[in-house]
Amino acid sequence: MFKVLRISVFLLFALAFQALFASCAGKMPPSRSMDLSDSVYWAPATPASTIYSAQGAQFRKLDFAEIKSLSNICGPSGCYLWLRIRFDVPNQLKFRSLGFVISRLHAADMVWLNDLYIGSTGKFPPREKSSLFASRCYFFPESAVLSTGTNTILMKVWVHGIGGISDEIFLSDYDSAAAFSGNTTFWNSRVYMLFEGMMFCALVLYLMMYLWSRRDTYFISFALLNMGTMVFFTYFFAPEFPFYNSDSVSYVAFTKAVLCISFYFTVFFASFFMLSYLRMRPSASVICVMLTLLLAPTIATAASPTYSSLIGMCRPFLVLMAAQILIGLYYGVRAFRGGGKGRRHALVLLAGFLPLIVAGITDFVSRGIMGNVNAPYFSAFGWQISIAMFLFALSMRFSQVSAKNKYLNASLAEEVARQTKSLSEANARLSEEMRRSEVDLEMAAIVQQKFFPFPETVFRGWDVAVCYKAAASVSGDLYDYYHTGERLDGISLFDVSGHGVSAGLITMLSKSVIHSAFRGCVSNLHSVSSALYRVNQSIIEAKGDIENYLTGVLLRFSAFGPGDVCQVQLANAGHPRPILYSAERQCAMEVSGNSERQYGAIGIRGIDVSFPEIDFSMGRGDVLVCFTDGLTESMNSAREMYGKERLLSLMDRVGSMDAQSILEEIIDSLMLFMGNAERDDDLTIIVLKRISSQDYIGEILDEL
Repeated sequence: MFKVLRISVFLLFALAFQALFASCAGKMPPSRSMDLSDSVYWAPATPASTIYSAQGAQFRKLDFAEIKSLSNICGPSGCYLWLRIRFDVPNQLKFRSLGFVISRLHAADMVWLNDLYIGSTGKFPPREKSSLFASRCYFFPESAVLSTGTNTILMKVWVHGIGGISDEIFLSDYDSAAAFSGNTTFWNSRVYMLFEGMMFCALVLYLMMYLWSRRDTYFISFALLNMGTMVFFTYFFAPEFPFYNSDSVSYVAFTKAVLCISFYFTVFFASFFMLSYLRMRPSASVICVMLTLLLAPTIATAASPTYSSLIGMCRPFLVLMAAQILIGLYYGVRAFRGGGKGRRHALVLLAGFLPLIVAGITDFVSRGIMGNVNAPYFSAFGWQISIAMFLFALSMRFSQVSAKNKYLNASLAEEVARQTKSLSEANARLSEEMRRSEVDLEMAAIVQQKFFPFPETVFRGWDVAVCYKAAASVSGDLYDYYHTGERLDGISLFDVSGHGVSAGLITMLSKSVIHSAFRGCVSNLHSVSSALYRVNQSIIEAKGDIENYLTGVLLRFSAFGPGDVCQVQLANAGHPRPILYSAERQCAMEVSGNSERQYGAIGIRGIDVSFPEIDFSMGRGDVLVCFTDGLTESMNSAREMYGKERLLSLMDRVGSMDAQSILEEIIDSLMLFMGNAERDDDLTIIVLKRISSQDYIGEILDEL
């Protein structure tokens, strides 16, 4: 009920304010005046017409009841007209200097009295300029007025577009006429300069409030709304500015920018303000529609070649502006129906725009239906009331935010102390938990290191070196070697996705699964490829819904054959390909298959995999390097990867060294490449070099 009462008070205030302006603006002509509105005749004219050619023209009476705008005579393309007024000076005005007043003539004109040139307003083409909404008051000196007989006023008028004429046409003594004309010009034109001052203050105020708030878009949208209206209102008092009357600014370009384009932006800012005030976030498609409704008429108006084409665009573009406003109204209805704060915001918007709505209806009735072109535009006054009301509403919202901030500042010290104490206690608990976690991680790392020991057995025919470095405390890499006494049956190297404890737990789970699969493969004379398929299925069943997966290689070595050559079977599950150095060819290459394609990793449910077997041989002096992607994908400070090319090139140079030396050369090369960059992945490298399978014991004793 209180909200309805407030809206009613706002409405009454708006009506009273507009009635006050109407009474001021509608001041009657002076009592000692002669009405000439029933004495106006018109005839066609040409650019070259003179007052002498006008004397023989066929004049017709100008009926204001039928012709509300001179454009109805000329059409939209514009034309020249002669207006003729004949009068006998009444006794109360004889022997005086007279003032000839036309309260509104939206065109350019030149005036003669009894063939004496009096003056002009506006400019004729090609430098066309209209005097817009200013009242005309021409000075008729006493010496030019015939006190007896008939006087003749001739006006050559250029009418273009919406050119119109007021039926307030009269003669009076010059002082009274000038006072009336000045009053009319003020209410129809100069009063907008006062409005400009109000809107400029609102623009600066809410721009500063937006900069202070940093987030309240309704402040900036209201500031932009005032800025757009300021530019639009400039059209009503443009003749007061020297730049308008200069030849450097064309009337068509001025009308495009100030009257048309600024109006489009003002309507857009009004809709944007409504959405911001309602705290609505329109979708991207709605924003695109709003921008289209703004840019389409703006571009078309800017490209319009003539004033006539500009007039022709008015109606369709007004429809687009109505659609722009309807978007804001739609969200206003949504907010109202949603209740709560949204309903309150919608009611405030309605109350704020109510004076403008009432004033717009008044203009429609006064000008559109009754044809009263003498009255001022009440919409301008209604808009000023709306601005004042929004200033009040936004100030209230701003004061509420300020009061809240003041309250928060007052209790800030107490709140900070309380939060500091709570944070200190939480930090103490967190420090203790972190200490325990670090201890647990250290224990897990120790257990994992024990779980993946360096081989203590010296394998016949093999020189083995291993590097196992975790990026964190616990590694996601795992390796294992399988042997029967001094015979090396095979090795495995796997990399679990992710890092930390979860990856470390998967490594410990997977080691036994892989070991069991390899032993089953050897005992049943199956291929290492079938062992990987078995590992894949077992890991999927064992880890459940844990997302970690594995990549890896599994190798099996045969007994040494003729020429001390060992046959190797390898299966790869999405892992970096091992590097094989051939002592005979003295070059290194990747170990890859030549037939069936490998794809897929281990431990991903529902994904098809292929782990084809690759067979190759290793003779004495050959070197096999298996590694995780922590080697080849390590980056330096320039974000360049170490890559397999560097590793292949290095192996070409160091392949003849023993396994430990080769391993050290690889690590040194990696550290030199990375520089100060930190390694962010686990690193495991296994170097297997073939040595003699017959006299390896003698070689070892010699070295000792």
